[in-house]
Amino acid sequence: MSYLRKALGPLLAAGVLLSATGCAWLFVNRDRYEAEALAVFQAGETFYKKADYEKAISSFTAVINGYPRSELVDDAYYLASLAFVKKKDWRHAVGAAQQLEAEFPKSPLVPKVQIVLAQGYEHLGLYVPALLAYFETYLYSDNIGERKKAESQAKNLLGREQDFNVLTDLYANYKDTDVAEWFLFRLGMRAFELDNYTSAERYFAELRARFPRSPYIDKIGGREISAAALKGELVCGVLLPLSGSFSTYGQSVREGIELAHSLKGGSTVHLEIYDTRSDPTQAAMGAEVLIRKKAKVIVGPLTSAEVNAVAKIAAKAGIVMISPTSTDPGLLSLYECLFQLNSYAESEAREIARYAARHGITRFGILYPNNEQAKTIVDAFTTTVRSEGGQVIYSHALSDTVVEMKGTFLNVRHQGAEGLFLPLDRQQLLSVVPQVVYYRMKVRILGLDDFADAEILRRGGAPFEGAWFAASGGRIANPIPFETFFAHYTRRYNKEPDWAATLGYDAYNFLYEALTQGRDLSLCQALRGLENRRGVLGRLLFLTNPSEPSVRIYTIHANEVKEIK
Repeated sequence: MSYLRKALGPLLAAGVLLSATGCAWLFVNRDRYEAEALAVFQAGETFYKKADYEKAISSFTAVINGYPRSELVDDAYYLASLAFVKKKDWRHAVGAAQQLEAEFPKSPLVPKVQIVLAQGYEHLGLYVPALLAYFETYLYSDNIGERKKAESQAKNLLGREQDFNVLTDLYANYKDTDVAEWFLFRLGMRAFELDNYTSAERYFAELRARFPRSPYIDKIGGREISAAALKGELVCGVLLPLSGSFSTYGQSVREGIELAHSLKGGSTVHLEIYDTRSDPTQAAMGAEVLIRKKAKVIVGPLTSAEVNAVAKIAAKAGIVMISPTSTDPGLLSLYECLFQLNSYAESEAREIARYAARHGITRFGILYPNNEQAKTIVDAFTTTVRSEGGQVIYSHALSDTVVEMKGTFLNVRHQGAEGLFLPLDRQQLLSVVPQVVYYRMKVRILGLDDFADAEILRRGGAPFEGAWFAASGGRIANPIPFETFFAHYTRRYNKEPDWAATLGYDAYNFLYEALTQGRDLSLCQALRGLENRRGVLGRLLFLTNPSEPSVRIYTIHANEVKEIK
């Protein structure tokens, strides 16, 4: 065995080429021979500790050449390599380490000297041998410091290696070890850089499968998605209730998705549709099926119960979910890459109700369009008003006919409401708000982010002055034009779109826009970057913090939108 292990413990290794020329000697007195070798070795050790590396190297060389059969020769090579490292003499450091490996392949110092070889090769510009030595250090050294250094340097060198063939050859040697994780990431990245999207997708998929907790998965960014999209093979899974109690909504959402797909993504995205049968268990089964079919994103499911059943499956697989119609914001805490489209309106309804109630308004009226989406928003507003101690004294669906609408205004104008909540879209607001003024309804107009529409500010004028409305923080972007969607939908299906079809259309458009944000962004990151985008009807909602997403209060003053601080 090695004296060094007993006397010095683990030392940081490095090494170079010494020539061992010792003579053959017939041992008459083994103990005397080892004692003499030990004296010379200890002298070298003393010089090494005093940082007199020249004399240390001379002493270790004397052990190697003068006592070639001593048990201390491997220790001498080892410390000689370290002394050369201290002198920055990398050629001789490598030589000593190589000699140790060649002459004493079973020495316990061989794993320790790998770090010397690695550093030496790297300084000499021999990067592939350096990589191999760093790998060996990381895999087999018992020194934590050496392993950490080897990991850092190996990853750095892998990132600099441009030859794809070299990377694949090296990977073949280490594919069954822990360093395969590093290789899979670099191979995928390099293949992507070379526009070899098939290989890139394969390596990224293997990385996810073999190392599901790898920090590299986050660093893949959008390349995994982009690789599939650029090949024209991105699979978009669609989970919809095409049968069962919610099939009407499912069919509508499907129409909206397929319309958007035909207009934008037909050559890039492949839709894979699965019927959830309006059952959460079937939705979960469908998610598993879509994942096996290599889906990178799932649009759907629709109900909160189905989303709850699917979210953890999607999170485990690392794929994005966009639910066009689920309404429970609490679901967002299940998965950071889960998105909803229609919950902003509910959050905004709750916030404007809360703000108005805390700023002196106690009696509220509500006029809303006669559809299911609006009723959900009205429920959120009403519940919040009551929780704040206020009262909703009337709530009416507005008719589309002028005569019936006039009757509604005449009926409610003297009922004493102090605030009037109007969860209407742009066109509805432009027709309804002036009538509120015309019929002398002395109320504070309350609403959602449609009040920030550029058309409202251009055409609205005085009737909109002083309105309070809630909207998400940040820039309020213009929506996808309703007229464009309406024309395409009616031409394709020979009927007018409902809210579910519109949200399905929005969901696909958000997805497609995120895919075009850049090759280096993950789909999840790209979708989060669309937080201020508005579709025809929907806006993206996602988990920004454990509490409800931030909503701010605005007013219209001098025909401009102003935030109320």
